[in-house]
Amino acid sequence: MRKFYGVFVLFALTFTAGYSVISYTTDAVPVNRDPAAVKTGFDFSHLSGSKLQEAVKQRLLTGLELKKGAGGAAIGLGHFVFINNSGEKKLACQEFGKISLTFEAEGVSVGGDKPEMELEGRCEYSQDMAKISPLFLPITKILGERPGDGEFQFNEGSALTVRFTNLPEDWPRIWLLKSVKLINQKDSEALTVESDEVAKYLGHPMVLNF
Repeated sequence: MRKFYGVFVLFALTFTAGYSVISYTTDAVPVNRDPAAVKTGFDFSHLSGSKLQEAVKQRLLTGLELKKGAGGAAIGLGHFVFINNSGEKKLACQEFGKISLTFEAEGVSVGGDKPEMELEGRCEYSQDMAKISPLFLPITKILGERPGDGEFQFNEGSALTVRFTNLPEDWPRIWLLKSVKLINQKDSEALTVESDEVAKYLGHPMVLNF
């Protein structure tokens, strides 16, 4: 009986030690990518048609955040769950791999056309899945370049492509958000929030100062 008890104690101690090592060396609980884990307020899987379109567009814009920091600005959007065209319940960034934000310069025109700036990056969601991770625009670096139509590639953190058109000789300093687009490259589909819808859902202009 004593021998059995000793073996049992040894087994228990060994199991406990092994479990402790595993717990210590294993990463923190990973982000749950199950759409069911998203907060109810961001789950639009019960909607379809025009009601779904309005709900997801409103969620993108009401969740918008602009934060200025050293060297640039971070721009994030609201995230959501919905039913795609195949009838599958998906996180927005699972369905749409890219996000595009288009801005228009205020108070400046070239040949009658306003300068435009497009930010394009990966659609990635935050740890709590309630936000689309911000795109970081390195304003200081851009202002250090000579103005001109073309494309910039930035790879600090998440990769970002910035495209400019109709630029004047000097960098415009005030930019207004004109449209938001989520892009599914695989199916060549996009969810687009147009200029009038941006004003509707935000209730005010979204201004980015260089």
